[in-house]
Amino acid sequence: MSIKNEKIFLLEDPKFINNLKFVDNKFSQDFNLSSNIAMSPDNSDFDLKFSKKAKNILKQDNKSKLKKKKINSIHLKQENVFKTKNKNKGIIRSEIDTNNILERSLKSNKQRKKDKIKQRLSDSINNIKIQSSELLEDNMNINNSYKSIIIDNSLTIEQLALKLKLPPAEIITNLFLQGISVTVNQIVDTTVATQVAQNYGFKVVVKNYINKLEQFNVNKLQVFNSSISIDRAPIVTILGHVDHGKTTLLDAIRNSHIVNKEIGGITQSISAYEVDWLYGEEYKKIIFIDTPGHQAFSSMRLRCSQITDIVILIVAADDGLQPQTIEVIDYIKLNQLPCIVAINKIDKIDVNIDKIKEQLASNDILTTDWGGYTQFIEVSALKKINIDKLLKAICDLLPSLKLKADPNKPAEGIILEAYLDKKKGKVVNLVILNGHLNVGDIIVSGNTYGRVKRLVNSLGYQVIKADISSIIEVLGFYSIPQTGRYFRVVQTEKEAKNLIQKYKLSSNMSQNKKNLLSSNLELYDYNTKKDIKILNLIIKADKQGTIDALVTSLAQIPQSKIQLNMLSSGLGVVSNTDLDLAFNTKALIIVFNLNIDNNILNKAEQLNVCISQFVIIYDFLEYIKSYMLDLIDPEYDKVLIGQATVQTIFSVNKGVVAGCIVKSGKLKKNALISVYRYDQLIYEGIITSLKQLKDNVGEVFMNNECGVMCKDYNSWQSQDNIKAYELYQQSKVL
Repeated sequence: MSIKNEKIFLLEDPKFINNLKFVDNKFSQDFNLSSNIAMSPDNSDFDLKFSKKAKNILKQDNKSKLKKKKINSIHLKQENVFKTKNKNKGIIRSEIDTNNILERSLKSNKQRKKDKIKQRLSDSINNIKIQSSELLEDNMNINNSYKSIIIDNSLTIEQLALKLKLPPAEIITNLFLQGISVTVNQIVDTTVATQVAQNYGFKVVVKNYINKLEQFNVNKLQVFNSSISIDRAPIVTILGHVDHGKTTLLDAIRNSHIVNKEIGGITQSISAYEVDWLYGEEYKKIIFIDTPGHQAFSSMRLRCSQITDIVILIVAADDGLQPQTIEVIDYIKLNQLPCIVAINKIDKIDVNIDKIKEQLASNDILTTDWGGYTQFIEVSALKKINIDKLLKAICDLLPSLKLKADPNKPAEGIILEAYLDKKKGKVVNLVILNGHLNVGDIIVSGNTYGRVKRLVNSLGYQVIKADISSIIEVLGFYSIPQTGRYFRVVQTEKEAKNLIQKYKLSSNMSQNKKNLLSSNLELYDYNTKKDIKILNLIIKADKQGTIDALVTSLAQIPQSKIQLNMLSSGLGVVSNTDLDLAFNTKALIIVFNLNIDNNILNKAEQLNVCISQFVIIYDFLEYIKSYMLDLIDPEYDKVLIGQATVQTIFSVNKGVVAGCIVKSGKLKKNALISVYRYDQLIYEGIITSLKQLKDNVGEVFMNNECGVMCKDYNSWQSQDNIKAYELYQQSKVL
C-alpha cells in the first residue's frame, strides 16, 4: 500500500493504533512512554486552544485518571492523545509507544511493587556511595595547608566531629579501636582531640580556652565618629616567668611596695594600675597590668595578652629564658603584639646579657641593635636603674599604634577580675576602652547583667562617672561575670536580657571548668584493668581568676591512679550546703584565700568533713598530690630469696604442714611464696609458720629441712616446688 499520493484524514476519535509498518523509516520517530503522559513540543499546525488555566486543570485531571485506572486494562480517550503533523508528510502519529503500554499492562501489581522497592533500595545505596565518596574526597584530597584546626579546650565528640567534618560514629570507632570508650556527648581533653585530628591528617593549633564570642582586641576598637575620636591610654601588660621581677618593676614605676604585701612573695591574681608619666611637655597616662608568673596561671596570662596594647616581656639576666617566658613569646607571636623586652636584675654580678639576647633571637625576638624590631631595655627594678628609659620606650610606640576611642559611645571594655566580697558583695574590676560609665547605667557581660550602684577609681575614691582608659571597681552586677569578658552598657534591661539570651544560644555553655576535671574519668589510663579511685573536691575561692588557676593546675596532675572529680566550685565562704554535699559524697573542701567561720568548722568536725585552707598555690598543689598518694594502694617488687621442694606432708591441729628441704637461698617467715606443681602455678600466699624440728624459726637456709604452713592452704603434695620472695614496697607515684 502506498500513501504518497493519497489524502490523509485525521482521526477524530482513535481507539487503538497497533503499528504503522507501512510508514517510511525516514519519517519514523521513537517515543518513550513515561509513567505520566506528557505533551510533546508543539510542532503541529493545529491550534490546541487551551488557555494556561485550562492546561493546569487538564494536567491535574490526567493525574487523577492515571491513579484510578486499572493496571490490567488500557484506557485511551480522546483527550489523552495529542496529535502532531509532520510538516513534510501529513502522517498522523500518537505520542505513545503502544508496545511499551502492552508490556506494562501485563505486569501484575505485585511485580510492580517489587520493582519499585528494588529501585528505591538501589537509589539509596547509590546515594550512600556518593556521600561516602564525597566525604572521603573532602577528607583525603584536601591539601594539608587547608586542614588546620584550633583545639581551644576540652570538647565533646560531637563538637570534634563538626570541626573535622566527620561522622561522630567514625571518631567513636577510631577511639574504640585504641581502647578508649566514649559516647557522642563525652568530653575529651585536648590531648585526645589532637591525636584524633592528627590521625585524619589535620594540623592542630592548640590554644588555651578562649571564648571566641568574647575575644576582644583593643587594637581593633571601632570608632563610629572619627571626627570626635580621642586618644586613649595604652594598656601595657607585664609578662614573664615567676620571680623574674614583674611586680618589683611595677613597684619601681609606681614608687610603691606591692611586692612586700604579697603572700608567699608571688603574684596570684591580676592587678591593674594607672600611671601618669611626663613625656616631653605633657603627661601620658599608661595603664599597667601585673600578671602571675606561676605555671598554674596560664589562663590569666593568656587573657591579658588578648586585651593588651603593648607587652613588656621581662627576663631575669641571671636566669635566662624559662618555660613561662617561652609561653609569653608564643602569645606575642600569636597575637602579633608590640613588645618591649626588659632584661631585669642587671645589677647582679656575672650576668651575661648577650646570652639572653641570643636566647631571645632563637625565639624570633631580635633586638634593634642586631637588626630586629624589638627594643631591649636593660633595667634593675630593685635599684630603679633605667626605669625612665623603659617608660620612654613605651611612649615612643604610641604614635604608631594610633589608639583611639569614641567618648560618645555607650561604655565598653574588659572585665579584669570579679570576686565576692563579704561586705561589698559582688565586686567587678574593669577597664573602660570606649565611652563613659555612670552610676545607674545598665551593664551587661556574657550571661549576666546589672545596674551600676557604685564606682570606685584606682585611687580608692568613690565617683559618679568613669572616663575612657579608667580602671574602675563596679558594684551592681546581679551575678559574678566571667573574667576576661567584654562588657558594654545598654539602654534598657530588655536589651540586656536579649543580649544574654543570644549569648547563651550561641556560646558553648558545656565548656566549663568543672568538666575539665569530672569528664576525665574515662580519659586516663584507658588500658588499665584496675579500679580507679576518685577524690571528690569542692573548691571555694576569693576570685574567679583564682578558681580558673586552681582548676587548670589540678588538670595537669596525672590521674591514672587517682581521679580528681570537682563536684562544685564557687566564690565566697563555705556554706552549710557545701558541708552537706561534702558529707554525702565524702568530698574534700578546699578553701583558698578565704576565712572560715567557726560555726562551719565546728559542724565540719561533727560531720567528719575535711576542710583545708590555703593562701599559696604551691602549698595547695603539694597538699593535693600528697593526699592522692596516700590513697594509692602500695605496690611491691618481688625479689627471689630461695627455693624448696616438698618431701612429706602431715597434719596438725592448725592445718597441714609441708615438710621441705631448701634447695637454694633461704625460706623466711612471712615471705611470699609461689607453689608450682609440674611447672604450673597452683598457689600464692604467705608463710605463716616456719619450723625447724619443733622450734619456730624466722629463716631456714639451703640444705636444711623445715616445716612450712600457710594459713589458707592445705592441698600440699609431695614434689611440689616452692619459690620464696621478699617484697620491697615501691615508691608511690601518681
